Amino acid sequence: MKSFENEAVQRKIISSTSALFRYSFLAGIISLSGGYQSLQAKPKSIVAVEPLVCDVVSAIAPPSKSVTCLLDRKQDVHDVKISPKQAQVLNNASQVFTLGQEMTPAIKRWLDNPITVVVGVSAIEIDDHDDHSSAKHDDHDDHSSAKHDDHGGDGHHHHDHGRLDPHIWHDPHNIIKMGDVISNNLNKKTSVFDRATKKVLQERTQSVNSILEDLDQWTQRQVATIPSNQRTIVSKHKAMEYYGDAFGLKTISLLDFLGHSSTLRPQTISTVITELKEKNVKVLFSEQKPPSKLLKNLSRQTSTPLAKQQIFVDGLMPTGNTISVAVHNTCTIVDSLGGSCNKEQGYKLVNKWDALNKP
Repeated sequence: MKSFENEAVQRKIISSTSALFRYSFLAGIISLSGGYQSLQAKPKSIVAVEPLVCDVVSAIAPPSKSVTCLLDRKQDVHDVKISPKQAQVLNNASQVFTLGQEMTPAIKRWLDNPITVVVGVSAIEIDDHDDHSSAKHDDHDDHSSAKHDDHGGDGHHHHDHGRLDPHIWHDPHNIIKMGDVISNNLNKKTSVFDRATKKVLQERTQSVNSILEDLDQWTQRQVATIPSNQRTIVSKHKAMEYYGDAFGLKTISLLDFLGHSSTLRPQTISTVITELKEKNVKVLFSEQKPPSKLLKNLSRQTSTPLAKQQIFVDGLMPTGNTISVAVHNTCTIVDSLGGSCNKEQGYKLVNKWDALNKP
């Protein structure tokens, strides 16, 4: 009898253990399944390569979309090497937006990826400024995109972009076209049933375009205050040609005269002095702080002063946004060339843009 009772107890223990095992096993599967589903459900990030592109994408993308900036503002996009961690971010993105290899050669490896969207010079039709009145654009030549095709001879590895000048954002109308490419591609990735997100995307795109149109008008008004015979921007590289074409200023790249040399030969000095006098050049613009040794030497030997502030030609400033760098550059150029820049009006546009990126 005792033996029978012991057997019954053992069977209950075995049965309970088996049931517990099955429950634990099923619970484990459910838990793992739930974890996997949550991992899968986590939306992939939109990645913007260059800081300026990231700023524009962030202004346009609905707040519900996660945007990751790949490169830091301190990194030189011309020479940057994509790290393994950054490569992983690119490979795991839902979409990648970039100015393209003309500006960022390191991105070339990802250009054939279907998720990569180029928004730079090779992706848009350059604005021809037919809507700008000739009264505001003295000496404003024909602005065909062909003028931008000869950018390979500046003799500096940072700015040797081949046939296409990538610095298109110095013209607000070109940023509008960049934004349209971004907006259209974000829209394609949004479900047709997600009407709310599509509506927000459309509204934000319209806001961005409105601010940029206002920036264009503001810039025209500031440049119009510069005496018409002093509207020449002289800097080291060919990076402000789109700006010059958009707003009626001549641009001179010193490297057109100097080539690779960082020393000033007598015949070179003579050529540069003649050119600066003919163009009534009042100031030289530095693209870095402190100014390069070359520019300081040239300033001294030609008795041409340097602008008090540098201009930022390759993207954003250390702080601020797409509009604030445009306002800074315009006020630096206008004030240096004898005009009068209304910074207060400019910074109202900066604040409007900032408002788009606030949660």
